[in-house]
Amino acid sequence: MPTIRIPSPLRTLTGGVADVDVEAVTVRDALVELDRRFPGVAIKVLDGAGSVKPFIRIYVGPEDIGSLAGLDTKVGERDEISIIPAIAGG
Repeated sequence: MPTIRIPSPLRTLTGGVADVDVEAVTVRDALVELDRRFPGVAIKVLDGAGSVKPFIRIYVGPEDIGSLAGLDTKVGERDEISIIPAIAGG
């Protein structure tokens, strides 16, 4: 089953859990399952229209889903989905 890597800023919503295994066929399914188990995650990652927020990147393995099929990108049993928020600094 695919695994979602949770970034540190979102771990307060997952009770500190860093990796969550989900039953999913697409990245969208994975995020729905993640939000069902840990309510509030989706609102941090997706905008009101259900698209990935501009300052968030989601990867399946090494590939940014923006260059694949977006949230409809297929995931396999051993895929790792990474949610990467933008990091600001100066």
